[in-house]
Amino acid sequence: MVNGSGCMSTLLIVDDQPANIALLSEMLHGLAEIYFVDDSTKAFNRALELQPDIILLDIEMPVMSGFEVCKLLKNDPVTTSISVIFISAHTEAEFEFNSLAYGAVDFIGRPLNRAICRLRVQNHLLLQQQAKALQQSRKHIAAEKQRLQVTLNCIGDAVIATDTDAIITFMNPIAESMTGWQQSHALGKSITEVMLLRDVESKQPSTNPIILALREQRIVAMALDCELVNRNTLLAAAVEDSAAPIFDVDGIMLGAIIVFHDVGEAKALATKMSFLANHDQLTGLPNRILLHDRLEQACRMAMMIDRKVGLILLDIDQFKYLNDSLGHQLGDELLQLLVKRLQSILEPEHTLARIGGDEFVLIFPDISQVEQISNLAQSISRISRQPFEVNGKKYNMSLSMGISLYPSDAGGAETLLRHADVALFKAKQEGRNRFCFFSDEMGQRMLQRHQREQSLREAIAADRIEVHLQPKISLADGVIIGAEALVRIRNKNGSLISPVDFIPLAEETGIIIPLGKIVLVKACQQNARWQKAGIKLPVSVNIAAAQFTDPSLLGLIEHLLQEHQLTPAMLELEVTETALISNPGQTAKTLSQFRAQGISIAIDDFGTGYSSLAYLKQFKVDVLKIDMSFVKDMLTDKNDYAIVKTIVLLGQSMQIALVAEGVETAEHEAALLELGCCYGQGYYYSKPLPANDFMQYLVAGKLPA
Repeated sequence: MVNGSGCMSTLLIVDDQPANIALLSEMLHGLAEIYFVDDSTKAFNRALELQPDIILLDIEMPVMSGFEVCKLLKNDPVTTSISVIFISAHTEAEFEFNSLAYGAVDFIGRPLNRAICRLRVQNHLLLQQQAKALQQSRKHIAAEKQRLQVTLNCIGDAVIATDTDAIITFMNPIAESMTGWQQSHALGKSITEVMLLRDVESKQPSTNPIILALREQRIVAMALDCELVNRNTLLAAAVEDSAAPIFDVDGIMLGAIIVFHDVGEAKALATKMSFLANHDQLTGLPNRILLHDRLEQACRMAMMIDRKVGLILLDIDQFKYLNDSLGHQLGDELLQLLVKRLQSILEPEHTLARIGGDEFVLIFPDISQVEQISNLAQSISRISRQPFEVNGKKYNMSLSMGISLYPSDAGGAETLLRHADVALFKAKQEGRNRFCFFSDEMGQRMLQRHQREQSLREAIAADRIEVHLQPKISLADGVIIGAEALVRIRNKNGSLISPVDFIPLAEETGIIIPLGKIVLVKACQQNARWQKAGIKLPVSVNIAAAQFTDPSLLGLIEHLLQEHQLTPAMLELEVTETALISNPGQTAKTLSQFRAQGISIAIDDFGTGYSSLAYLKQFKVDVLKIDMSFVKDMLTDKNDYAIVKTIVLLGQSMQIALVAEGVETAEHEAALLELGCCYGQGYYYSKPLPANDFMQYLVAGKLPA
């Protein structure tokens, strides 16, 4: 039997006769976890330790009688609530009277009737369970009331409540600060007198949304470009949010409440998020996302004016060994010195970006002669070979560079980068500390790519696609709250091919659409198997950008849910930020269709893309998944920690659930919990597992009740 705290009920038998203990244990087997004490002098301490629900207490025992033990129990506040049932061969009324007088809840006489004894104990266990549940409910209600009061006073948003005539009945401290009114002075006054709203441009008074909410009995959003004038300072702050009417259980309107906040903070946060998401934290250079935008712009401009774009991919020779031998801190200082030295010879129109630990990309737009980029590469080689001084010591570095040109080497930004990578590979093969241009011979790499594409198509046709599953965990209690479906391909020889080797190719070639369909089908099939096994667990499926814009995706998902008898709540779609912003209008429409069906939407790898507050507000997603690249180093890199903290604050402010990817240690888990992130996944809990292994993991793990 489960007690009020959700654990198995506990029963303690106190009797100096082993035969009596054995008989009672056998009679009451299965009702509770049973413990015993055969020495009455140890009964009280054992009760303190176990805190049992019921104590079965023999009356006549040597040294200390059952009555004396009961008196000790009832006089101690820790044990007084434990139900005591006396067991005795004395059936006289005097013994039963004394038992009840000492505070026992029942008296059972010997010889014992199995059925009656078991039923009495069971009834008292139920009474204990109900009493504890009632006590817990009272504590919960009191705590909830206190929590609501504290929340209203401590919440980051301003809150004002009114009656049905828009007369103020409550203001929290934030509302007092923003309006310039103290609650004691504002109570009894009209909302229009206390909240001075006006249009940002015209400065004309704006209708308070609480007036409309009361009049039309609906939720009303604050007008766009609205600002609030502070009574004391006369300063105006841009505000936004909404008002809503309040009804009682009979549907009678009691008043209304308005919640609003200073948008200036959100704009500052958006600016910070934009910089963090688009720039490298160590060097301040553009990262891969911003690089891609700059490169696209350069290529478009070159096409218009019939010029070339040069791309140099730079890699520090043997930097890993330098980093490992001297330490990461010194390695970071050397990187910063290198960046400063490179920037000293670059023109304003050049873009230098950092795309990896020791990899940089340089965009040289508007090239009329190839010699221009060749001369720049020579200058870079020359200055990089000069010693770098840190803390009085000198260190030598050299660079390998690969160069490709648009449009002669490639017709687009992605291909240009890929060809520069091929040229860089050649420079390293030739001995490093040099630069190489892309050539036709290097095009053999493209042939190999074509062969990989054909192998990928063949694997799909031969059904060698597998779905492995990685659990999502509630960080606070370790409960498994979901699973992410991750695609794997089985090679002809039986080995697994890493997604790194086929996902980018699949996305580039469009194979990601049939591949993604297979993953969706297999994930839903697996979820149906869980449900047949009595396990209800939502599964998340990654949706690539090409899939997301496929008009048949919604129909496919509806069909799969119906075919496998799954509720929409059992499916979550994970979409990257890049996929979402490709067509904002269509994206918002598609997301609303999925959400209307009850399907959750998560933004995968959040923080590595555009991370726009405007897009988050427009798209109304359910989950933000913090990219593992930030989580991995958050304990050692203060910038990564700042990014994670900022994302958590953003998710909390917008009431979006947060899942941290790449949780690898208990320290990660503790740090994320402290920041307020509730959920995580990573190798600390489990690597992605095949379906059968994952089922075993579920059976062995903690599942939601």
